[in-house]
Amino acid sequence: MPSLQQTWDNSRFFSGSDDPQIEATARRLKAEMDTLAILCAPFVEPIEAAAPLAPDQFEVCLAQVRAAHQQRTAIAKQLGNLRTFISSILSVDSRDAKASEWKPTLQQLGAELSQVTKALDIFLLRASDDFFEALVADPVLEELSFSLRHQRQLNDQLLSLAEEKLITGLAVNGLQGWGNLYTELSGTLQCTVGGESVGLAKAFNLLSSPDRTVRSEAWHGVNAAWESRAETVAAILNAINGWRLEETKRRSHHRTLHYLDKSCHQSRIDRATLDAMMEATYQRRAIGQRALKAMGKVLDLQPAPWDLFAPPPAASPSVGQSESITFAEAIDLIASAFSQFTPAMGDFAVMMAEKGWIDAQPTPNRATGAYCTSFAEPKEPRIFMTFEGSMNNVLTLAHELGHAWHNWVMQDLPRYKTFYPMTLAETASIFGETLVRDALFEQASTPRQKLKIAWEEGSAAATFLLNIPSRFTFEQKLVEARQRGFVIADSLKTMMRDSWQHWYEDSLTHYDEMFWASKLHFSIAELGFYNYPYLFGYLFSLGIYAQKDRYGSAFNDLYTNLLRDTGSMTAEEVVQRHLQQDIRQPEFWQASLDIVDRAVSRLESLAI
Repeated sequence: MPSLQQTWDNSRFFSGSDDPQIEATARRLKAEMDTLAILCAPFVEPIEAAAPLAPDQFEVCLAQVRAAHQQRTAIAKQLGNLRTFISSILSVDSRDAKASEWKPTLQQLGAELSQVTKALDIFLLRASDDFFEALVADPVLEELSFSLRHQRQLNDQLLSLAEEKLITGLAVNGLQGWGNLYTELSGTLQCTVGGESVGLAKAFNLLSSPDRTVRSEAWHGVNAAWESRAETVAAILNAINGWRLEETKRRSHHRTLHYLDKSCHQSRIDRATLDAMMEATYQRRAIGQRALKAMGKVLDLQPAPWDLFAPPPAASPSVGQSESITFAEAIDLIASAFSQFTPAMGDFAVMMAEKGWIDAQPTPNRATGAYCTSFAEPKEPRIFMTFEGSMNNVLTLAHELGHAWHNWVMQDLPRYKTFYPMTLAETASIFGETLVRDALFEQASTPRQKLKIAWEEGSAAATFLLNIPSRFTFEQKLVEARQRGFVIADSLKTMMRDSWQHWYEDSLTHYDEMFWASKLHFSIAELGFYNYPYLFGYLFSLGIYAQKDRYGSAFNDLYTNLLRDTGSMTAEEVVQRHLQQDIRQPEFWQASLDIVDRAVSRLESLAI
């Protein structure tokens, strides 16, 4: 068997950030965009005329749309590869000077591509229903069907062609610039843990240390580092949310779209679905609180914020593993669990490591967090995380491999049918985690070993039923406060403390009032409310997983087909088609919460 790699091998694309081919590719793309601009020019006049096309014009116009669509797709794939390559370098080393130069340049190229095709986009969104039906009947353009139908629901939010181009152009140095600043901060900030200066990625991993003193020092070190930049992060959050609010205001010439309605549209769920899920979760928040209290009972303490990722007391080695798990052992463990579901999924996990499609080796200037991304041509997933041997690391790797598998089973689909929202993306990732946790529990033979796995289930319950919702509550407070004016750092601390109190109540000794700064999700420029999709994915994936025995050997096909439809349907449509259930009703979410309740009860029975 080939050796497993713990660092990326992206050499098939470029040799490094200083590869001359990057500049050559960027120049070529600019030239190709000039050609695309010519192909998109015919759509300006129909937009300005605001008159529907006559049926005898359909065929000529369809040919123009087809040519522009194919050219744009080809450019987008190449540009996507460039951006993925540069982002991958910056994730591993945020101080790579050449990659840091390329990032805003490529963002600018992306903005230019959007500007060039803006006339085409507006034309398609405003086209008559008759022309639209002719368009989606075209074999080449059919892949746009769902995406355009969904976007056309917000036609009343469109601005003029000139205004749309202006917003896109200004966002590069405005909205995206603030997000870039946060990324640079998180990759370069150092904190002190045990008298040693370490990067934030290293410090975050120390929050899983079995030594409470180390966890406390790491948590306080991270908070102190962000406290030193509190005003900067406050400025970032104000700028990002201020931009979004101003844009919404400009678009509200027919109706004002509530910020949650906008987020739900981006997530392809109804507002009724979000409300049903959040209300069901709040009514049963005690499940997550019980999980924390059971873990505290085992550790003989009342949990503090630095105990949220604490491991259980050292148990005898389980399922052939030492207490510190190597990367190779983690891949083997995950592949074995995935293979019990379907051998192809297990083989895929091994292939990802063999091909160098996972980067998990700790590095000095490494970004925090974990993610799955992909190259566009050829379609290849990539995973980034920092692996240092904890069970939490193993489950993070399983989470990201779930994302990667989602991408992999959609490989043969047209590009526009592979764009799925965060809500459905997180379903696949958490499904991967669940497979691993269940496999480990089945292999455990002693109460101590079973506690180790039940512990991970309890930790997940606390994260998804308390931490994720507290982020949602905070972001609501932030957006509403920003509508009234600039929100200072002290107010952000108060809002975060109140949000934690709302969900955690007395299950923690105190609350993490700097979480608004340390959690990068709040400073992602491209997407607001980067929180509730995780809760959606958690509960939804459990609901799907619970169907495994009911469908038996047919379940793998059901799951695969469900994943393949995530780029072509709303979440409600996916569930109705594959599970014949309505996620706008609280009963769906209550059934999933019942599963979490049973898992926490299992932890409580072992917490002796």
